[in-house]
Amino acid sequence: MIGPFTTEAVLAYGYAAALLAAAAGLDRLARHVAGRSERHRTGGFTYQPGRDAWVCPADQMLWPVGQDRHHRFYRARPSVCNACPRKPDCTPSRHGREIARALRPWPHSEAGRFHRGLALVLVVLAASLTLIEVVRHPAWPDLALAAAALAATAITGWWLTGHLRGTPAAFPEPGQGPPSRDRYTTAWRSE
Repeated sequence: MIGPFTTEAVLAYGYAAALLAAAAGLDRLARHVAGRSERHRTGGFTYQPGRDAWVCPADQMLWPVGQDRHHRFYRARPSVCNACPRKPDCTPSRHGREIARALRPWPHSEAGRFHRGLALVLVVLAASLTLIEVVRHPAWPDLALAAAALAATAITGWWLTGHLRGTPAAFPEPGQGPPSRDRYTTAWRSE
């Protein structure tokens, strides 16, 4: 006994709290990695939302050239890119540097949904452990701990499912390959 609580209940609810902390940590880490990947992919380029364009380190504009279900594509004019002294460090393409910007923020992407799903598995484990412990030790002091653990589980689960509830998965239909970007870049190649 630890005060009025049984030792088993305190350990079980502590483990449930650790699972919730791991779920929140996993979500935070996945969000950080996604942001870092985005910064690496667009390194040195600045997005200007008012113009819906990117500015490269040489102060040249990358304008929208099209989009698919997940990304909007921006490209610099090949004549500008090919004449740029920084081109060898920027892109090997003779068609100009291209940047793809996600149309939806991180939690809505397939990777974001996957990591949120993993975090939710931990939340479900915490809730299951708490409910099993409620059945095993239905005494009043232990039920107070259980109520706190279930409230924390519900809040964490609600927070993690917020973006999942708000948007559909948007996965391609079975048998449908990735969309072709050639229709967006044909005009740029003729330059």
